[in-house]
Amino acid sequence: MNDVSQLRHPRRHFIARITAAAAALFAGIPSIANAADEDAFRDGDDSQHDAWMKGLKGKHRQIFHDLAARDQAMLMASNYLDAYTEEFGAKPGEANAVIGIHGPALSMGFTDAAWAKYSFGKANNVVDPATKEPAVKNLFATGGNLSIDTLQKRGVLFLMCNTALRLRSRALAAERGETYDAVYQDLKASRLPGTILVPALVVAINRAQEKGFTYVRV
Repeated sequence: MNDVSQLRHPRRHFIARITAAAAALFAGIPSIANAADEDAFRDGDDSQHDAWMKGLKGKHRQIFHDLAARDQAMLMASNYLDAYTEEFGAKPGEANAVIGIHGPALSMGFTDAAWAKYSFGKANNVVDPATKEPAVKNLFATGGNLSIDTLQKRGVLFLMCNTALRLRSRALAAERGETYDAVYQDLKASRLPGTILVPALVVAINRAQEKGFTYVRV
């Protein structure tokens, strides 16, 4: 179309200009169908390390990030489950709780034998009330309303950070004059039953939040 024709048909020329501008604007933007495909891909972007999440299908899902060798995280998880059951009428499985441990809290995930061998009680200032001495067994493992085994029976999952486990193993190996691999393999084998080793707790927390979990740092 020449300039004279455009002058004779200003409305047609205006529409053509708008159409061209819109095409240029959206040229680099994926279509709605492509966006849906990308969402589907992200939703299916599961790793073997996310398997622990698949059984937790409750409407309410919370992860407690524990950094200290004490029962505070267990208390909070217990209160969380109790409140949803007693005050909100949640049925079994509708509220899920996960406790992720690393740093000093890592010690809570090991057996009595490991506590005695590696002096975790002394290292974490955990005193056995029966002896008034640094604990030589894992006081958090069994035997109480807030013990790890009791919470596990209520459906609470315990995650252990493998990055923190490696750091702890290196420190203990240097301190004891042993090889890193020997200490790491020993500690890895000394985890409490049901404790789930994840590559890095910060990544597990990130991926859990992406799946709809809420987060509390203890």
